[in-house]
Amino acid sequence: MAQDPQILLSFDDEGAAVVIVDGTEAGDPQTMLELAPGLKDSANALLCAQALNHLAHEQTYAVIEDPSAFADWYKQRLASEDPNADWVEGTFQLSNYDAPDFAVIKAPEIDGDRLTFFAVNRQLGAVYVVKASLEDGSTLVPEYEPLIR
Repeated sequence: MAQDPQILLSFDDEGAAVVIVDGTEAGDPQTMLELAPGLKDSANALLCAQALNHLAHEQTYAVIEDPSAFADWYKQRLASEDPNADWVEGTFQLSNYDAPDFAVIKAPEIDGDRLTFFAVNRQLGAVYVVKASLEDGSTLVPEYEPLIR
């Protein structure tokens, strides 16, 4: 039985996001999946989501791995904010947005050739549903849509 390749999320010498598969850099999703086709398996949905998210937006978004832990974190952070505080430029509060519907947030999953995951904007706290086609020949660019109630 073949061993799964080692996959690392990194940056090249110019600072561009790359995924390193067994020592070979992939700067685009197509090359990454050619080097590691096993990422399309449903058992690897989390790693596939992390890798595609990294290539698409580097560190802007974080993949929500554990929906329950995320909901707890979000609710605690929201409760710690003063919703009556004056707005300050450059300061972001979750209370500036509607809370997401936590019931729809799930761990990353691959259904056929479709990857779906949820991500949070690290600065704003806004939640997005992300979908990407893993079909051979597709552009493999994840689409980020705000999760709005």
